[in-house]
Amino acid sequence: MISLAEELAYLLRSVVKETLRGVDSAGLLFSGGLDSSILAILSRKECDITLYVLGAPDSHDAAWAAECASMIDMPMRTIPFDETDALESMKTVVLRHGMTNPKWMSTFTAFDLLLRKVEETNVLCGQGADEVFGGYRKYSRSADIRSAMNDDIGNLLEKEYPAYEVMAANYNKWLIAPYLDRRLVELGSRIPADANIDSTGNKLVLRKAAEILGVPGMMAQRPKKAMQYGSGVSKTIRKCLKNMGADLDSFIEDCTKCGK
Repeated sequence: MISLAEELAYLLRSVVKETLRGVDSAGLLFSGGLDSSILAILSRKECDITLYVLGAPDSHDAAWAAECASMIDMPMRTIPFDETDALESMKTVVLRHGMTNPKWMSTFTAFDLLLRKVEETNVLCGQGADEVFGGYRKYSRSADIRSAMNDDIGNLLEKEYPAYEVMAANYNKWLIAPYLDRRLVELGSRIPADANIDSTGNKLVLRKAAEILGVPGMMAQRPKKAMQYGSGVSKTIRKCLKNMGADLDSFIEDCTKCGK
């Protein structure tokens, strides 16, 4: 009888293969973390892949991702940004993409900064891996881990990911999120919470699957650091808001009223 990790590894191969059938080239939003590393290893077998990493000067993600890209011998482009770039993207997120939820500002700004620079039409992303396979720290503190994960999956599928798709479409991009394939979501729902999360870490089954798939151990076991933090986007947004004497709510309200 195969293990859950072996079943997951097999299904991940199948989903990525099917998703990229007929695709000649694609960009992959990359950080060198578990989720994007799995996609990198699998997708390079199906088409030409370029890795894209977002990073402010001296950001954690840019340096780590460059090391990982070299390790797996894949082409990578670093997308630098400064406060001016971040502020422009923040305004774009509100005015062009229609995002008015303050808690999504940093992730949507990071996506905007990346999507405007990705050259390929097809864009792979790791959205859904944390919700489906238990990647958030808050789950370990929840009285009902499965219920908390299900709530997040539902919110992602119904509200957040469709907004990402709108953003991508505004740049004439097609967003591809293999972890949100219904078969992977269903498999994730069958993994017991204590098999995914314990005192040693999280996403344990996905990490084991990554090793089966040939992801280097230092990439498969890297602790999670969300893109908006590792790239420096959240820190830069705080600087922008401080310089304006504003908070996210007032910034979004002013953008919406003024239209600029």
